[in-house]
Amino acid sequence: MSRPPPSLLLLGLSLALLGGAAQAQTSPAPPSSAQTSAAPIDSRLYTLADAYAGLAQAPSVTRAALSVQVAAQNLAASRAALGLTVNVTGSANYAGPTSTTAADGTATAVGGTLSGSAGANVTLGLLPWSSAQSGLRTAERSLAQAQANLREAQATTRLNAAQAYWTAALAGQDITLAGRTLAQRQRQLTVVQAQQAAGNATAETLLSAQAGVQAAQASLAQAQASLDGARRSLEAVLGIPLGGVTFAGDAPVAEEAPDLAALVARARTARSEVVSAQNALASAQDALATEERDTRLPDLNASVGYGGAGLGTVAATLNLKQGTLGGSYTLPLGSSSGSTSAASSGSARLTASISGSYTIFSPAQQAQRSAAAAAVTQAELALTVAQQNAELDVRTRAATLQTNLAAVQSRQSALTLAAQSLDTARARLAAGTATADDVASAELAVAQAERDLLSARITAALSQTALLNAAGGSQ
Repeated sequence: MSRPPPSLLLLGLSLALLGGAAQAQTSPAPPSSAQTSAAPIDSRLYTLADAYAGLAQAPSVTRAALSVQVAAQNLAASRAALGLTVNVTGSANYAGPTSTTAADGTATAVGGTLSGSAGANVTLGLLPWSSAQSGLRTAERSLAQAQANLREAQATTRLNAAQAYWTAALAGQDITLAGRTLAQRQRQLTVVQAQQAAGNATAETLLSAQAGVQAAQASLAQAQASLDGARRSLEAVLGIPLGGVTFAGDAPVAEEAPDLAALVARARTARSEVVSAQNALASAQDALATEERDTRLPDLNASVGYGGAGLGTVAATLNLKQGTLGGSYTLPLGSSSGSTSAASSGSARLTASISGSYTIFSPAQQAQRSAAAAAVTQAELALTVAQQNAELDVRTRAATLQTNLAAVQSRQSALTLAAQSLDTARARLAAGTATADDVASAELAVAQAERDLLSARITAALSQTALLNAAGGSQ
């Protein structure tokens, strides 16, 4: 059995790769095991707007959104804790019967007694340094950090989705371009083979033509792999299977870069690392204020009460260092012995008490205050560094965007030049001074210029998104 010539083998392989190029745009990619539970999107044109519409359900965004919900619930609980805290109290006492012996030896029986009390207590974090007020400020900072993290997650996911989408769209263009290049290289190989059969081409010329076909085949296979990889990357970002969608469209690019001063100002306040540094500074300032109060304020407790005559006792208390105000009411329950106690038979009266202590000298306390002051200084420096880094990142990305916008203009000029060259080749073909292969080469040059322009526009569009992300996300 005779072996087919190399040209037929190359032709068969070329047709197979061209068929795979079409299938890569129309047939679904095999879903991974983690995606088998979700139904893939129907085969259709999938736009970047479709990808952006699914960002809210992306895993990273969902996690950040849940963190915001938890922080908001904690803040609501902290606000509720600022109000009165009310609890009820009760007690019961029992003393069994006994007897007493007088000095003359006379024994007297004493019956058992059952007594108790019931009451209610209220507590209010009145002063700004109370634990309830401190907890509220902590919860507010936690919510601000969670919101900043959510903005960062949304911005990062948006950028990742755009990168994966445009990589897939560009790979689609590469597949088309590689297919056309392969077809031209195949025609050129056929011509060289005919010339060699007629004795007008050398073996080196034939090998060169075959190498051109093989290079085109490799480019086609690489474009197909790039499309599949980009599709899978987008599926991972969105958390859904895409199936057999196709990617197309032009990358939108703004004519001018956004206001740099506004972006810098936003980045110095809205970026997550800046918010984190601001929260760390606020926490350090709270800790320093606590140490200064411990040094300056006495540990003072004051109380005042009124009651008696069986009506119960109402009392109010103030703890200066803890910043809390409390109130209570206690009602004594009658004794089952039938005797009347002095407390129940006496008249109501006012009582008051005050106690406290003040530290005059404590090296340990002074050391704690110095450490807290140093922590504030460190937090201030960390905030300054975070803001400077944020500004530098914005300015660097703005410069990159300007470079990429200039590249778009350059690629546009190259496309215009390629189109003019195609018109010239067609005119020469009509005049009989050029061949159809010359026109095909010019058409490929136009297709390559269009692909390069799309690539430049994609790079510029991604640069714009990255710039907005560096400023703390789009507003």
